[in-house]
Amino acid sequence: MIEHLIILLLGLSLAIAWGISEWFRRKERQIKVNRYLNYQQRKRHTKLDTVIAYLTPKNQAELEQQFIDAGFYNRNWPKYFHPLKLVVVLLVGMGLFISPIILKNKVLIGSVALIILLVLPGTLLSIRKKAITYRVAHQLPYMLDMMAVCIQTGMTMESALAYLSVELRPFDKYLCFYIKKASDTAKIKGLEKALNDLCVQVPTPEIRSFALTLIQNLQYGTSIATVLSDLSEDMRKSQVLCIEEKIGKLAAQMSVPLILFIMFPIVILILAPGMMQMTLDLG
Repeated sequence: MIEHLIILLLGLSLAIAWGISEWFRRKERQIKVNRYLNYQQRKRHTKLDTVIAYLTPKNQAELEQQFIDAGFYNRNWPKYFHPLKLVVVLLVGMGLFISPIILKNKVLIGSVALIILLVLPGTLLSIRKKAITYRVAHQLPYMLDMMAVCIQTGMTMESALAYLSVELRPFDKYLCFYIKKASDTAKIKGLEKALNDLCVQVPTPEIRSFALTLIQNLQYGTSIATVLSDLSEDMRKSQVLCIEEKIGKLAAQMSVPLILFIMFPIVILILAPGMMQMTLDLG
């Protein structure tokens, strides 16, 4: 009996020793493979990354924030922004240099192209940021209704934000991005800090009202589900009033093209025969 027990213990010891040695061997092989892959990747991209880093200005973080505000969430795109602008400027310069246009026209065309290349990308990013901000504010009532339902089912505000950061993606990816960012910030810095950051990222009255409502609930413990439903209804009414106001302004705005393209031609058509007859009589 003792001999069988000793043999069993020896077998178990050998099996454990073999398993440990096999684990270390696989771990060492994986480390070598990762080291080789990292070396190949660095070898492949070192020169390009060095050139891009040299051409990239110091305010790269600000440029990345502009791309994020404009809805471009890939952090590799801002890295190629300024080098691409430089490449386009060089191509335009080479095209003007070899073209048969006179020097005065080359300078004029080059100046206009340079101004467009310097101003147009930033302007397009700003326009897209305003459009996304308006869209996020316009879609916020739907999110408030979903959040009110989540809280009525027993979720906390943090868990409701985390749930909505996933469920809102098919509905609106931009609103989903800001809600997910607020949810991640709330897990690290707290919900109040996350809501204040959200007000800075999306500076609209709707987002500010939403953030202040949740902050008030954190401070005073009011019933948040009913308040969110009422806030959603108020936002929808405000959006309807804004649409009605724009419709009311259309009559005044349409008067300008009516005067320019209808009244002036009619006046010319009425007066032209008489003026032509007077010219013929005087002649």
